[in-house]
This record gives sequence, structure tokens and C-alpha cells, in this order.
Amino acid sequence: MTHLYTILFRGTVIPGGDQPAVSAIAWAGDTVIGMGSDDEMLGLSRGDSRFVDLDGASVVPLGDGDAGWPVHATLDVGGRADLAVLERDPRLPELPPAPGLSILAIVRGGQVVAGTLPGGVGETDHDHDHPEPDASAVIGD
Repeated sequence: MTHLYTILFRGTVIPGGDQPAVSAIAWAGDTVIGMGSDDEMLGLSRGDSRFVDLDGASVVPLGDGDAGWPVHATLDVGGRADLAVLERDPRLPELPPAPGLSILAIVRGGQVVAGTLPGGVGETDHDHDHPEPDASAVIGD
């Protein structure tokens, strides 16, 4: 397994299923290697790592289709790093009601394939060919 980890922290990671939300997630290559507290995930780094401060953004799992809420997929340690980064926690109501929920980035197999992670990590930061999902989509419209 690679030591180039991507660690997203200071956010809300909603793994799906009955799993409780946590503040951080880490993956190596295309595989989720951990989910937990910021300190736990930051402590996983054993070499070159890319650290992404979510600054309150949320992470939800992606299934085979587009990003949406609620989700029917799950993020699991040892599973594939397929996820969406959303501007906020989709479980929280807003006052006044928001027209939808903006997707900041889409990650498939551990690679940003659309949009940009907080801090500017985007789809041009890797050299793989992927279909380009619509990261400008809004959930709930």
C-alpha cells in the first residue's frame, strides 16, 4: 500500500448505514484506511500525505450514481474511496430552507474527478482519466 495518504479533517464524515458521523477520513490509493477523530486520522500519516482541512464541509459516500441525499451507499475501512464533499452537513436544516446543497468535489477511487476539495485540490492534480461528473450539481433541486 502506498504511503501517499489523503487525510480530510475538521469536517463531518457521514459513513452511512448505522455508523456514527466522525470528523475525519483517510485513504491511500483507492482504499479508505480510516475514519475517526482528527487526531486519529492525522496520526496515520507515515510519509508523504496530502492534508485537506474541510473547514466544516461534509463527506458522504457515493454509490454507482450521482451524489444525492439521503445516501444508500456506505464508506467502510478497507472499502473503495468513493465520496462527495458537500458544503455542509446534509442532515441539518437551514433557516430559511436552502434551495439545495452544493457539491464541492466528487472523489472516485481516491481521485478527485470533479470539482475541488477545500484548499484547492482538484481534478487536475492527478494524471488519471475519469469521466467528469457534474460537480456543479445541487442536491435537492
